[in-house]
Amino acid sequence: MKPTYILYLLVLLFGRAFAAETSVERDLSAEFGSYSGVFVLYDEPQQRWLRYQPEQSQTRTSPCSTFKVLNSLIALETGVASGADFTLPWDGTRRSIETWNQDQTLRSAFSASCVWYYQALATRIGLERYQQIIPKVGYGNNDLTGGVTQFWLQSSLTISPDEQVEFLRRLHTRKLPFAAKHVDTVLDIMTLSRTGETVFRGKTGSAFDAKRNVPTLGWFIGSVTTPSGLYLFATRITSGENPSGITARKITESILSTLNILPKHE
Repeated sequence: MKPTYILYLLVLLFGRAFAAETSVERDLSAEFGSYSGVFVLYDEPQQRWLRYQPEQSQTRTSPCSTFKVLNSLIALETGVASGADFTLPWDGTRRSIETWNQDQTLRSAFSASCVWYYQALATRIGLERYQQIIPKVGYGNNDLTGGVTQFWLQSSLTISPDEQVEFLRRLHTRKLPFAAKHVDTVLDIMTLSRTGETVFRGKTGSAFDAKRNVPTLGWFIGSVTTPSGLYLFATRITSGENPSGITARKITESILSTLNILPKHE
């Protein structure tokens, strides 16, 4: 075989192996309406990043309750939580969100975004184990100085939309330092709906003005698994009327329908 032909084969092989991902910008202002924010999507079938307001996609803010994805993994990996049905009793303190005022499982606390449950898990995990695990994951700025029950709640830990999507990408491709059964559990509790072969997963997160108790930032992160492939996304809104995680989810669902990733009725 001629050396030039061997070189051609090597170039072809490595060119395919290391094909560069593409990146495009998309005007999604119609979906965001009066809200200021950013949307990031990784389209695995096309190996393409799609962004709205890309100048904001690398800006870090508190993950708020979207950290419950990683927090659940850590609780399972450390044995603090035994599974999706691991239960902690309600302490009897009434809180403003009614669904929090009851015993919680990992599944129900994730769905209700129950802060007290995850703070109880965090106390049991302990700062030392977080300090060992989170840098291995590479989650945003890895800053835990805000304290073991607060660092993800408008405190020291921050992450960008791009980093959220990359974290989700490693979660779905099982490239995080967690056992497969724990990844399976978290993907299960993240599931919002199944329509045919399409699985929609996600987690909201909100930051609040403590004095006025109104939302100041909303996250929605997650994935859509379809017969054609995997789509990973992060939406963050920072202004507008009620910029909460619930609003971020509504915007995201509209975008995913517009992009023909989610069925229109989702």
